[in-house]
Amino acid sequence: MPSAFHPRSKLAPALVAVALLAACGSDGSSGTTAGSSAGSAVTSPETTPNPTPSSGPASSPGSATAASAPVTLEQPAIFPAADVVYATPEEAAAAFVTEVLDVPVSLGEYQGGDSRSGEMEVRFAGEGGTGPGVVRTLLLLRQLGPDDGWFVLAAVNDAAAISSPAQGDAVPPGPFTLSGVARGFEGAVTVTASVAGHPDQVLDTEQAIAGSLETPEPFSVPLDLSKAEPGSIVMLMVRGGVGLETDPGETGAIAVTIAG
Repeated sequence: MPSAFHPRSKLAPALVAVALLAACGSDGSSGTTAGSSAGSAVTSPETTPNPTPSSGPASSPGSATAASAPVTLEQPAIFPAADVVYATPEEAAAAFVTEVLDVPVSLGEYQGGDSRSGEMEVRFAGEGGTGPGVVRTLLLLRQLGPDDGWFVLAAVNDAAAISSPAQGDAVPPGPFTLSGVARGFEGAVTVTASVAGHPDQVLDTEQAIAGSLETPEPFSVPLDLSKAEPGSIVMLMVRGGVGLETDPGETGAIAVTIAG
């Protein structure tokens, strides 16, 4: 099956698998991977609309609504929750930055892969907030659910990559070992497990030491997902430390399913 995403830099094998999950008859994309500087920056406000109850699909771009009935997505996504509908990819990406990464929004332009999927760069524009900024991660986005809302499937960065488990894998509702490659200030990286779409519902957080120079280095950490409900979707995220509150750091994230 062809991929909906064709980033310009070489992705780690596990991240290529993430991109393949987003393909449903895709005809290719001209997007960029995290770490590149191509494309113009789009800076959005730090606040995003709060979801409001709705019994139907989103009626206008820029609105987020919560469906009244339980929703099952065709494939796992890290953000938002399955019953939240964002009408545009830009809105879903901006909400991810403010709610999950908790930093000011600085995004590249949306790059479509096919009619239902694409990608956007998350950037750090620096202390002054000017210029194109430094790419910190690449969000893979797709329309899912009965209302065709926009969801973030994964966040891709070769310098902050989870190799095991892989996107969409079933993991035990208990202890397991997460591994990957990353880099951060003085080698410090943070691994977080949280309920997908609910970044405030943290299941476990661990610190690890990886690379501190240009080349990312392997790391592994024990995670305990005993608090997760069987069948639920969990976001696993790794972020390299940078020492600045407004900088998200190099970030990678995947969605996994809790076995049971």
